[in-house]
Amino acid sequence: MQLRSRRISMIAAGALIAAACANEEALTGDPDDGVAEVDEDVADEEAPEEDVLEDDAPEDETDEGTEDADVDEDAVAEDGTAAQDLGAPAGVTTTGVEVADSALGAHIVTAEGMTTYGAIDQLDGEVTCVGDCAQVWQPVLVDGEPAVSDEVDAEVTTVEREDGGVQVVVAGSPLHTFVVDAEPGDVGGQASAERWFVVSATGELVDAPDPAALDGDTDDATDDDQ
Repeated sequence: MQLRSRRISMIAAGALIAAACANEEALTGDPDDGVAEVDEDVADEEAPEEDVLEDDAPEDETDEGTEDADVDEDAVAEDGTAAQDLGAPAGVTTTGVEVADSALGAHIVTAEGMTTYGAIDQLDGEVTCVGDCAQVWQPVLVDGEPAVSDEVDAEVTTVEREDGGVQVVVAGSPLHTFVVDAEPGDVGGQASAERWFVVSATGELVDAPDPAALDGDTDDATDDDQ
């Protein structure tokens, strides 16, 4: 009985070992059973799909990007030109100067009738009102020589601005208009900031302080500082 039982146990053990080996082969796979070969075939079938995706990409994509870049460069060039144009002084272009009457007396206006102003610190023909200043106190500009009305009793010349344009000068005062003045006869800029004054028919700044007195005040202030 014992011998028969031992044989049965050995047979059962052999069956278990055989089953285990079979399971291990199933898990690890036999290189010769075609599994690896099937995997390679699957890989080969998937590879063309990747190629198709690459082929689907536009061949001239880089060229299109280059063309876009060229267009952008042209746009920048155009914008640069526009920026330069905007850099020119904001001003009013006229054909000449005339004389008009107002509560301030006879004063110089543009050919369109807009009141002109001068600054007490620009009496020698030197232009100092540029940039933001020129946006508010717009220089009176001309193309060529300005026409001068017989009523103007002062020397009329021009000066070339550093920021562009040719500005009319009367008796040494470069002429400006005031951006707030909406129509002929407006004198809203008179005595603004105690710097800007209407230019009279004789080229003087209406009701402006005496430049000599201003120089004296400056000297006194300098002496006090010292």
